[in-house]
Amino acid sequence: MEKAYLIMAHKDPKQVFRLVSRLNDGSSEFFIHIDKKADISQFKNLKQIGSTVHFTERFDATWGGYGLIKPYLSALKTVRESAKKFDRILLLSGQDYPIKSNKYINDFFKNSSYSNFVNYFPIPNLTKWPGSDRGGLYRVDKYYFGAKWYELFCSKAINLLATYLPFLRRKLPDGMKPYTGQTWWNLDQYAMNYILDYVDQHPEYIDFHKHTFVADELFIQMIIGNSKDEKLLKSIENSEKRFTIWPKPDSAHPKLLRKDDIETIMASDDLFARKFDENVDAEILDLIDRKILFNDQSVQLAS
Repeated sequence: MEKAYLIMAHKDPKQVFRLVSRLNDGSSEFFIHIDKKADISQFKNLKQIGSTVHFTERFDATWGGYGLIKPYLSALKTVRESAKKFDRILLLSGQDYPIKSNKYINDFFKNSSYSNFVNYFPIPNLTKWPGSDRGGLYRVDKYYFGAKWYELFCSKAINLLATYLPFLRRKLPDGMKPYTGQTWWNLDQYAMNYILDYVDQHPEYIDFHKHTFVADELFIQMIIGNSKDEKLLKSIENSEKRFTIWPKPDSAHPKLLRKDDIETIMASDDLFARKFDENVDAEILDLIDRKILFNDQSVQLAS
C-alpha cells in the first residue's frame, strides 16, 4: 500500500518530526508544506528521515480564507508530477497523530470497499449553523477578504453594498450547489486526478474561493458534491477517519486532546486524531505510542 502523506505544518518541528517518524513504514512518502511565515531551518532535520521526505512550495497558509488551498493543491500537483503510483494520498496537519499502527492503516485501505474518505454535506445545515449563520450559507454568499482590520472592513463594506446592488452578489460558479465538510481527507489516484483536472478546467472555481471563509472546508467538498462521475461517487465513504472532539457543533477549532482523552481515543475506529500540542500535553502522545502503536510488534518506531 503505497501512500503519499501531504502534511501542512506551521509550528512545533519536533512534533512534526515525531509524526513523520511514526508514519515512516517503508511504503510512504511525505510531502511537507511549511508555512511561509515559519522559520524553515527548524524543520530541516526532517531530511534525516530519508529521501522519502520532500518539502513542497511554500505559501502563507493563514487560517480563515484561501490560505490552505494553495499549499495542498501544489502538493497534489507535485504528487501527480512525480509519476509514482500512490494507492492513497492523505492530507494531515502537523498536529495530527496516528491512532492505529501502520500495519492497521495499510490493511484498512487494502480491505475497505471504499478507496476515498471525504466528509461532505450540503448547506444550509441548520443544526451546525443555526440562527443568523443561516445554516452556513454565509460561507458562499458573503465575501471574505481576510482577518486584518482593513480586510474585515472591506468584507463588511462590499457585503453591505451587495444587499442593494445585485451585480455585486456572489454567485456560485458553474451552477454548483454548496457543500462543506471537514478539511482533511484520504484520496486515491482517480479522485486526485479528477479534482486537479476540474481545477485546471475551471479557473473561475479558484477565483470564487479566494473570497470564501474557511475555503478549505468547501473546496474538495463542492467538487465531489456536484460530481456526476459514478465511479468517483461510488468509491467515497463519507468520513475523513479523523478522531476529533468539537466543543460545540459550530466551534471554529477542535479541542486539544490530552491524556484524559486516551480511553476515548483507543475506543475509536478512526485512523488518525487531531489535534495535539506537545507544549500543552506531550503525555497523550506517549500514551498513544505505548498503548496503541508500540502494541503492534510489526511496527518499528523511530525515536
